[in-house]
Amino acid sequence: MNQHSYNPIAIINSLVNITSHTEKNVLEKSLLIALNELIPTKNIRLFDVQKTGEKHEISLLAFSANGVVSSSQNEDKPHPVSDELAAAFESISQHGDSVSIANADNSGWQIIYPSFDANNEIFMILVQSCDKPTTQEQKTIHGIFKVYANHVALIEKTQRDKLTGLFNRETLDDEITKILVNADDDLFDINVNDARRHSGKPRNWLAVVDIDHFKSINDDYGHLYGDEVLILTSRLMTSGCMRDDDLVYRYGGEEFVVLIKAVSSIDAMNAFDRLRKIIAEHDFPQVGNVTISIGFVEVLGQQTASNVIGEADGALYYAKHNGRNQTQSYHELVEQGVLVVSEQVASEDVELF
Repeated sequence: MNQHSYNPIAIINSLVNITSHTEKNVLEKSLLIALNELIPTKNIRLFDVQKTGEKHEISLLAFSANGVVSSSQNEDKPHPVSDELAAAFESISQHGDSVSIANADNSGWQIIYPSFDANNEIFMILVQSCDKPTTQEQKTIHGIFKVYANHVALIEKTQRDKLTGLFNRETLDDEITKILVNADDDLFDINVNDARRHSGKPRNWLAVVDIDHFKSINDDYGHLYGDEVLILTSRLMTSGCMRDDDLVYRYGGEEFVVLIKAVSSIDAMNAFDRLRKIIAEHDFPQVGNVTISIGFVEVLGQQTASNVIGEADGALYYAKHNGRNQTQSYHELVEQGVLVVSEQVASEDVELF
């Protein structure tokens, strides 16, 4: 790679552009676009890194080849970690700096730039395929990557509930709206039967979860134990989700919202009821037994995020007033005639017989 003379204004403008975005896939692309403009290279790949035990797993977030930048936001399969990359992780963990690996066929180099989280664990890497870069070029790329990572960490912090660490309510509406907007036209009619509508494709389901008798827990044991129940409940639900892209939110007070993917309403019911059983079977310190009630609905065809939550909340209301510690489906309750949807304002006003 030939040495470049850097225009400080160009670097500053690149950083301004990167930090002006908050949406994940747009932010990822803006980083690679900025790097390509500053230091043209063969290809650049951005990976998410998860550590399981002593091993690392990586998932591709975005990549650039021949100046064309693409996002891999729909790719959920982890990439295999090569022996060279595993060795690089070990070196990065020890020295905290980038690692250069020469290709076996002498065709160039792989430069691996790490980014660390608050616990000093690698959570992202940038892999650059290129001719041997200069020290200045490596420092420039790594510096821009660090600014990007700090921006991502700041966004992540503002999107999290301080007590539980879950995503907060402000991020929920955006996620639901994104699902509704991206819904395929042929899936929009919620009255079409499952077989014709889906053919095995995972669907989006939302549940509103409420801790039963939570006020009594606070009154009987104090707010410190109440907070512990909230934290443990959030952790149990997070660990009980089936897929990596299932999401758990702190909705407010003792209420949570869970977004999952499932092929059918039966699968969704089983998944949500599994969460209910995990909570019911756990022995909470001092408090002992804690239960939750769940109401859920498919995210499909509603006009707004409020409509979606309102429907799930209607099913939750039914569960809370008919014994608690149970999981109820909005669509099933409507079909049974237990819930009535207002004809004038569909999906907004839900009434119980």
